[in-house]
Amino acid sequence: MDTPDATSFGPLIGAVARRVWGEPNKRLSKPGEMRWGNQGARIVYSKTGAFKDTEADQSGGTLELLRHTCGLDKGGAVAWLVREGLIPDRAREHAIKLHPGQRIVATFLFTDAGGRLLYRKHRIEPGRGDRRKEFAYDRPDSAGGWRWGRGDDQVPYRLADLANAPKDAAIYMAEGEAKADRLASWGLIATSSKDWRAFDFSGYVKGRSVIILPDNDNTGTQLAEKVKADVERAEGRPVIVHLPRLPDKGDVLNWDGDAAELAALVETAPSATAAPADTFPVADLAAWAKVEPTPKRFVMTGVIPEGEVTLFTGPGGTNKSTFGLQLCACAATGVPMLRVAVDAVPALYVTAEDEDRENHWRLRKIANAIGTTLEGLAGRLNVVSIRGRLNNELATFDAEGRLHPAPAFQLLRATIEKTEAKLIVLDNVGHLYVGNENDRGQVTAFINLLYQLCRELGVTIVLIAHPNKAGDSYSGSTAWLNAVRSQIVLQRPEDGLDPDARVLTLGKANYARPDQQLAFRWHDFALVVDADLSEDQRAEVASIARDANDNAVFLKCLAERTRQQRAVSEKTGRNLAPVVFATMPEAKGVGKERLERAMDRLFRLGKIERAELWKGADRKPVYGLRERAGNAAGNGAETRCGNAGNPSAETRATHTPLLRKGTGAAFQGSAPVPEGNDSPTHSSVHRTVPGMILAPGETGFEPLPHDPFEGTD
Repeated sequence: MDTPDATSFGPLIGAVARRVWGEPNKRLSKPGEMRWGNQGARIVYSKTGAFKDTEADQSGGTLELLRHTCGLDKGGAVAWLVREGLIPDRAREHAIKLHPGQRIVATFLFTDAGGRLLYRKHRIEPGRGDRRKEFAYDRPDSAGGWRWGRGDDQVPYRLADLANAPKDAAIYMAEGEAKADRLASWGLIATSSKDWRAFDFSGYVKGRSVIILPDNDNTGTQLAEKVKADVERAEGRPVIVHLPRLPDKGDVLNWDGDAAELAALVETAPSATAAPADTFPVADLAAWAKVEPTPKRFVMTGVIPEGEVTLFTGPGGTNKSTFGLQLCACAATGVPMLRVAVDAVPALYVTAEDEDRENHWRLRKIANAIGTTLEGLAGRLNVVSIRGRLNNELATFDAEGRLHPAPAFQLLRATIEKTEAKLIVLDNVGHLYVGNENDRGQVTAFINLLYQLCRELGVTIVLIAHPNKAGDSYSGSTAWLNAVRSQIVLQRPEDGLDPDARVLTLGKANYARPDQQLAFRWHDFALVVDADLSEDQRAEVASIARDANDNAVFLKCLAERTRQQRAVSEKTGRNLAPVVFATMPEAKGVGKERLERAMDRLFRLGKIERAELWKGADRKPVYGLRERAGNAAGNGAETRCGNAGNPSAETRATHTPLLRKGTGAAFQGSAPVPEGNDSPTHSSVHRTVPGMILAPGETGFEPLPHDPFEGTD
C-alpha cells in the first residue's frame, strides 16, 4: 500500500496504533503489516507509515489515524503526539533567518476563526539595506517546529474577532497589526488593512460598517482609498475617518485621543453607521407585468435544466464518468446526446477520478462515436484532471459547521471564467466535499456554494455522486436531494441480462416529467443508442445478450441440481447437462442446443469444470459438473459441492465478453463491472502487472489495441 501522505510522522504509526487499538492480532500480523481485530480488518503498514480500516472504509497516514479513531484535527493530533511523548515540543522559537545586527521586536499571531494558530508575522529591526524595518512570516510545521513562510491559508488579522463579532458591530481597520491591537484594547473589533485580500476576505465586511483609519501621509491616504473601494465591492459600508492632531506620518499609535473621542468622530460619519434594514430581495411584480414569462430552458432537453445543479448518481461501473465527459463533448460541438438535443455551449469537465491518459483514450472514442475529432473539440471542451492533487475540497467547515470556501473553489471559479464554460461536470462529490454527508446544514451550504457559481457566472453544473451501500440513489442526508432541483440516475436494466445496457431516469424533476427514461448502451468506450449501431452490430449485440442469458440459465440449473445432489455430466448419456437442464423450469424455455453452446462457452471461460462432487451412499466418489470456485465477477456465490451438499446462491448473468465461434478471441471488452465485484474472468489476455492502476472503465482484460492513439482524428 502506498503512503497517502509522506510526512515525518510515518515512523510513528505503529506506536500510535498500539495506543489507540491495543496490541495487534499476532496470528494475522506479519513483518511490515500489523493487523487488529478477529478478521484483521484494521491494518498498519509500518514500511509506508499508512493504515487502512476496511470495515470503516478509512485509510491514510498517522494524522488520519488519529482523526479516524479520536476525532482529532491536525493541530489536535500533533498536540496528542506531544502529550504521548512521541514527538518533542517545538524546539526552535522561530524559522526566521536574521542577519547580523537584526532582531525580532514584535510578533503578531494569525489564527483561524477558532483561535488555532496558522502563521506568525515578525517585525524585524533594522531592515536590510537602508530600511528601518522589515517583516517575515513563519508557521507551525507537522513535526512540532516552525517553517518559513505563511503557507496558503492567508487570513485577516484577528480573524477570530471578525468571525465571532455581532453582525451589527463596526469593524475598524488600521494600517498595521500593532495599530489594530491598540484599537482592540479599547474593546473594538479591529483588523489590519495591510495585506487585505479584497476577494478572499470580502465575506467578513459584507453588510458591515467599516471604519478606516489612515496614517497621516500620502501612502496612508492611497491605501485607505483602495481599501474603501474593496469594501464597497464586497457590499460593506466604508467610511474614512482622519484622526485629528496627528503629526506628519503619524498614526493611531501616537494619537493623543482615546476611545471616547474616536467614537464621537465615528458618530459624525453617518454613512458608516446608518445601515439600511436587512431584508430578503423582493421581486418587482410591476416589472414582471411588462414582460412575458419564459419556460425553463434545458442544456439537455428534458434531462438537465439550465442554470441549476443537477445531482447525477448511479452504482459504480455504470459509466457515469463516460456519460459526463460525453455530455460535455456533445455540448461543445452542439450535437445531440443519445438523440436528445443539447445546447451548443463551451463545456468544462473536471475529474478527480481519472488521469489524462484515460481521459485521452475515452475522449478519442467518444469523439468518434458522436462524429467529431479531438481537433473539433479543441477550444470548446476543456478537460481538467485533479487526480492525485491534494486539497481538492471546494470548502471546509469550522467547529460551528460554518462553510468557508477553500482555495480549490477559487481555482474552479477562475478556470470557469478563463474557459468561459457554461456547462460544468464535476466528477465527483466524494473528492470535492469533505463535510459530513449526513449533516443537512453542511450539505445545503455546499450545494448553495455551487449555486453561487450558477447565479454569478451563468453556468449549469452536473455533480456526479455515488449511491450508498443500502442501494439508495444517493449517499448521505436527504438534503442532497432537497437542495437541488434536478437529479438523474444511471443504472443497468433490472433484468441484468445485457451487461452493456444502461437506463437513465429522472430521480427528481422539478422541470420535467419524472417518469421519463432513456435507454442506451456502453459500446467501445462510448455511449450509444441501439438505433445508431449498424445492423451487424445490433445483431451481434443481441447475440451477446442472448448468450449471456443462456450462460446464466445454465449456471442456475447447475446450482439447483447441485443443491439437490443430483449430478450432471458433460458426457453423452442420460445425465448430459443440456438434456437434463432443458426439462427444468429454471431453463425458462431455453432448449438443449442453446444449452450445449452455453456449456461449451462456460468451459472455455473456465467457469465450470468436471470434478469430484461428493460421496455417494456407497461411499464412492460421485463425479460431475460444478461451477468453479471463485467463479465470475461477482455473479453469485460459487457452487459448493462438499459432502454436506451446501446449496449455492442463485447465479446471475455472467458479465464477460463472449467468444467468437471457434476462435477463443473476445468480441470486445465488456463494460466496467459494478463496484465491489471481483475481477472478471475474460477470454482475452489479462494485461495487468503488479502495481498497475486501472482507470474506471478498465478491468485489465480488454483486448490490447495495436496503438490506441495511432493515426489522426
